[in-house]
Amino acid sequence: MRIAVDASCCFNRRGFGRFARELLAALARRSDGFDFVLLVDRDAAPGDLPEPLLALPRLNAQPGRSVTDAAVAGDARRPAELFAFTRAARRCQADLLFLPAVYSAFPLWPGTRAVVCFHDAIAETFPRMVFPDRKSEWFWRAKSWLAARQATRVMTVSEASRRDVGRVYGIAADRIDVVSEGADARFRPPTDHAALAAALRRLRIPEDRPYFLFVGGISPHKNLATLLTAFSRLLANASNGASGDATLVLVGDPKADGFLDSAAPLRQQIAADARLAARVHWTGFVADDDLVPLYQGACALVLPSLLEGFGLPALEAMSCATPVVASDAGSLPEVVGDGGLLVPALDAMALQAALSEVLGRPQQRALLAAKALARSRRFTWERGAADAVACFRRAVATEAR
Repeated sequence: MRIAVDASCCFNRRGFGRFARELLAALARRSDGFDFVLLVDRDAAPGDLPEPLLALPRLNAQPGRSVTDAAVAGDARRPAELFAFTRAARRCQADLLFLPAVYSAFPLWPGTRAVVCFHDAIAETFPRMVFPDRKSEWFWRAKSWLAARQATRVMTVSEASRRDVGRVYGIAADRIDVVSEGADARFRPPTDHAALAAALRRLRIPEDRPYFLFVGGISPHKNLATLLTAFSRLLANASNGASGDATLVLVGDPKADGFLDSAAPLRQQIAADARLAARVHWTGFVADDDLVPLYQGACALVLPSLLEGFGLPALEAMSCATPVVASDAGSLPEVVGDGGLLVPALDAMALQAALSEVLGRPQQRALLAAKALARSRRFTWERGAADAVACFRRAVATEAR
């Protein structure tokens, strides 16, 4: 069976980009009788694609602008850019088209069997936190509505997203398949403590106190203002003799890869609070070589999002035997389970209490760390690839829409 894959999203550094790269690499390592061809929007630079994908044939749709450059906040892909992929997909003469993210979706030729992955319904649930204007929202909704209608089957990454996407786009539950995510093998418990010290020095993070870690896009729905409020209260308690002497490390690209970001108001919040200004360290984007030791050395990963489709940083942290303090929203309870502490997303006092518990009770943290590592083993890219294969086979057995 020949499967054409929209691999333009592989070049994006956000979670859906990692999903596409890791899932496709896991699929390429299997022997299912599939022949994959990748549709791309540029020539791959060194490090852009994992080794298994470099061996696959690639067809450059030549849209003029890359998808990431074209689909930035406040802009939209032009019809010619979209239909460049439509024509390229048709030239592949594939039995199935796979779009790993609706972010880079394009109109399909009539009669095309296709699987489209909707990672979440964040944009539809919190549009004012995602789109800079109504025009951008309209383009997104139109593109996503068309993708949902044209898809033979829909893929998503959690039961929570399955419910949300089905509700938002009126898709029957039996047309939606859940595909597991996983953590790359490099995310594992620490064995080289010198690597952490070296990473902290490179990123200019103090080595003399414990730290909490956030990893993700600097987007409004990540709810970082609540995290800063909770962390400031933790520091205030520390000044009164209570446990709370810590650092907060924020890992994420303020440029947001074209998405609406909340960097400016967060910087203002930090600058207006002397405690935060002294103890919050913003690293920007961090490559995996430094990200792994950062996970390994953290007291906890903190993920207070208003909604997540999966929450891959939570799983990566858990795979490093690092507990998670997260909101109880969306998919996070599914992923974190007993490997961390869950709190209401907008409750800064509850978040502060959870941070204090992890920081001030080493035995409790050790117990959560052990549970986090054990739970992380339930989620693998190998399992995700098996889920995807089952989805593909269902799609091929279904009459094209």
